[in-house]
Amino acid sequence: MLFNSYAFVFLFFPVCLILFYGSKRAGKARTGRAALILLSLWFYGFVNPDNLPVLLGSMAVNYGIWLLMKRSRVFLWPGIGVNLLALFFFKYTGSAFVPLGISFFTFSQIAFLVEGYKGKLKNTGFGDYALYITFFPKLIQGPIAFPEEMEEQADRALRAPFDWEGFYRGLCLFILGLSKKVLLADVLGRAVDQGYGNLAVLNSWDSLIVMLSYTLQIYFDFSGYCDMAQGTARMLGFSLPVNFDSPYRASNIIEFWKGWHMTLTRFFTRYLYIPLGGSRRGRARTYGNILIVFLVSGIWHGAGLSFVVWGMLHGVLYVVTRWRMDVKKDRKEAFGRSKVQETGKRLREGGKHALCVAATFLYVNAAWVFFRAPSLKEAVRLFSGIFSFRSGRINRELAGCFNLDEFWYVIKVLHIDRWQYAHYILMAVILAAAVCLVFFAGTARSAAERVRPCVLHAAVMAVLLVWCILTFSNVTSFIYFNF
Repeated sequence: MLFNSYAFVFLFFPVCLILFYGSKRAGKARTGRAALILLSLWFYGFVNPDNLPVLLGSMAVNYGIWLLMKRSRVFLWPGIGVNLLALFFFKYTGSAFVPLGISFFTFSQIAFLVEGYKGKLKNTGFGDYALYITFFPKLIQGPIAFPEEMEEQADRALRAPFDWEGFYRGLCLFILGLSKKVLLADVLGRAVDQGYGNLAVLNSWDSLIVMLSYTLQIYFDFSGYCDMAQGTARMLGFSLPVNFDSPYRASNIIEFWKGWHMTLTRFFTRYLYIPLGGSRRGRARTYGNILIVFLVSGIWHGAGLSFVVWGMLHGVLYVVTRWRMDVKKDRKEAFGRSKVQETGKRLREGGKHALCVAATFLYVNAAWVFFRAPSLKEAVRLFSGIFSFRSGRINRELAGCFNLDEFWYVIKVLHIDRWQYAHYILMAVILAAAVCLVFFAGTARSAAERVRPCVLHAAVMAVLLVWCILTFSNVTSFIYFNF
């Protein structure tokens, strides 16, 4: 089931709220937990019931391994191996059926086994485990929560009284995330699909617009989902971990990964980077460990070679950036810095920071081409279009992907459509608005936290919600559903 669907907004979530809060009102925390688990299974199997046997089978096997680990911890590695084999079978052997969200719930299973091995989940029962794995806001696309986080959240949410203010903030966050997805990501996605479907006819400007559109699309699509997931969880009294924090404002690739898909980064840090030795065994080993993490990240996202290239593009720049920072640190410790140098540094800081942000954003744009392109061949073709330096008017069909009916009607009423460049107005406005939101606006999470219940805010949220609902017939699934 999609958050951006009539079934979720008008059927599933109202039923979820009634059953969950009805159980709490009756003082039956156990019933509330059971209701959330069953509702989450309904949410997961709604589109394709064939997904359910895989999820339930995975849960049965992993909980069985957990019980065996209570007797002997030697079952940890076989347990991790079983999960990785299942992931490999469905994603990398050409299987005709790939269960929805298998990458995300597999990582949750691994986290459960490892934390159980560390002794952090001694009092965890099957209900706690099942809720951790199936909790519908995070099940299909994250954020990737650790089991001890969910256990703590569940204990509080199942017993705490209803929080009107928290519910309102969660609703606002859900609406803002829904707006990101429906009003921005899906519009940008139409242009991306049109561009990649017609690479041969794109000139340099067309190719740049397609590249920028995907960079913006994947951000608004994935961060919009996470906002909706956090908002939904907040309305139920849960607090999911933050997954995005203005990543495109980063001045280097290290800062970018501190703000992009943050729960995946901390998962790899805890369960791959640190076990490999982290930064404890010298710089050469540290840089090697970083490259391994990014290689695994690329493979996790997809089976194609283009995902490996995407991962290594980030990994190599990450290592180079880390090496430069290490060298600067060594020089500063060896020679110090004079007051004159510090003053000069502050004077140059503003301009240098802006250039670094622009350079990092451009690099991330280029890397996303390999992430989106169906193959390396198509990625190269897009870059060939960019560097062909073929100028000319932007492809009208590409620009037409931005022409939303509700705005195009206004343009026609005002007779602006008679202008020869009228078909490019909405493209320019939407791209400019998306870029401004990325670089200058606060996060949806911070906006939801600042909002105060009042008539004006409620009216704005109501308008956004109605606008999104009226657009549901044209929406698409989320990009990360494929992973």
